[in-house]
Amino acid sequence: MSRVYHSANPNHIFSNRAEIEEHLLAKVSKNAGGKIGTELELFVTTPEGRPITFDQVELVLEHFAAKFLGATAAHEKGRIVALTIPDVGDVSLEPGGQIELSTKPCRDLAELEDMNRVLRRALDETAAFLDLRVEGRGHMPSFLQAEDTPRSRFGAYREYLSGVHGKDKADALVDTMKSCCGLQVNFDPMGDDFNQIYRALMLVDVGNALSQRTTRQQRLHETYAVLVPEQMVPVFAALKSDSNETVTAHIVDRLLTLKIPFIPDHSAEGFTSTAKVFGATPTVGELLAKGALTTEILDNALSLQLTMPNIRRHGVVETRAPDSPDSIDDLVKIATTYAKFGYDAQARAALLQDFSAIDPQKLQDAFLSRFNDPQILSRDIGGGKSVADLVAAISEKPQATPAIIPPRRPSQGVGL
Repeated sequence: MSRVYHSANPNHIFSNRAEIEEHLLAKVSKNAGGKIGTELELFVTTPEGRPITFDQVELVLEHFAAKFLGATAAHEKGRIVALTIPDVGDVSLEPGGQIELSTKPCRDLAELEDMNRVLRRALDETAAFLDLRVEGRGHMPSFLQAEDTPRSRFGAYREYLSGVHGKDKADALVDTMKSCCGLQVNFDPMGDDFNQIYRALMLVDVGNALSQRTTRQQRLHETYAVLVPEQMVPVFAALKSDSNETVTAHIVDRLLTLKIPFIPDHSAEGFTSTAKVFGATPTVGELLAKGALTTEILDNALSLQLTMPNIRRHGVVETRAPDSPDSIDDLVKIATTYAKFGYDAQARAALLQDFSAIDPQKLQDAFLSRFNDPQILSRDIGGGKSVADLVAAISEKPQATPAIIPPRRPSQGVGL
């Protein structure tokens, strides 16, 4: 969900943890609009299912922009890396050149569907004109060899990973970013209801992750979950919170441990490595202790967390569980499930009540062992509930047994 954000004072320096908590609380307390949006990542490929060159990516973006009056392009390193489409949303690039279609904040599911169809139709028509293909899928192995997009933050992230993990592991992490596509369903945090919505969305995200084993999930597990688990594990302790303040405190606990590999530098490059600025890659907590944590740096750091769900700098709560669907119909079905527990107060209250007695540690243990336990659905999560109970609660038709979903062949055509 694309959304304009203006920091009141990006240069403000935080002096203590309490200020950080107040900053996050302000984001979630003031956003009571009840909007919903999506961020859909898609592969654009050759007819044979191979990744396209960045020159071709730029052609896609230029042709896409020409379909919309008032569309504007963002540039980095002299190349087009994003588009803003007035009254519709944004188009941006992922590390392997995947195209992300982000809707504007929508007032309801009907408008969300309309915006997604507008964006997807424009991308499909553009691809067809250039004899390319568009496909939604969780993981595409051919994109492991895709070119890096010329974005400074991706370059700084690769540099950071190489310094911490060595080149081979860093390449594996970056290749995961280049070869995976997902769907995010995003919400306004809704003021006083934020803590309930955050907890309910976490249960939905975790339930989705536990219900099936996909190739995207497997790839993320084998790379990011192994090397940077602090970015991948939900803040399970927040499930026992009953106020915005306690949920926020748990989120800040995690945030303070997060390393910041790059920060905005206001140049044409956009971002620079924190190691070049501070001599090493600091955590949020270390910058706070140094008196160097500004609002701008903190808000940028929020986008680096991959927890499920996550608060972003513009006050949106984003989810991360589903693979990228290939059709807008499937996208709407996923968004409808999330919206049910995010915005239907009765359904949300029932979900939270049914799982109020579960043990967050048991749920975390199940989540972390979901790829190793063939009986994962029968795992006890406390309060008389099993993983299967959670999956059933968030699914109209719960899956009987988890299974790896094999990669499909590249699509032979495009369309909704």
